[in-house]
Amino acid sequence: MDQDENIQDIIKKWRGQLSRGMLELLILILLQKERYGWDILQLIRSILPPSEPTIADGTIYNILNRLKKRGLLTTENKIIDGRMRRYFLITDLGRKVLESMLTDWDETLAAITEVREM
Repeated sequence: MDQDENIQDIIKKWRGQLSRGMLELLILILLQKERYGWDILQLIRSILPPSEPTIADGTIYNILNRLKKRGLLTTENKIIDGRMRRYFLITDLGRKVLESMLTDWDETLAAITEVREM
């Protein structure tokens, strides 16, 4: 493996870790508006930088179910165009958690910016 391939491999792995770490935050942000699972998955795929492996369909649904069990989301089944879809929406508890997560995110970005300017 040459140096360029090694760099690409390192960056792909780092991007994958970064994406997985941000998924709960992104999902909570997106669910300030009611959405169904496939819509959430496609939106996340469109905004995150490409990573390998790509975000699997099941990954998003596992996170959605985990967030629901924690009381951060509610669900409602709706029939749209003859198909049943499960819609997700953030709860009041989810909004409070999201607020804390965004505060942490802002503090982390500020710390990164400060270190980069040293």
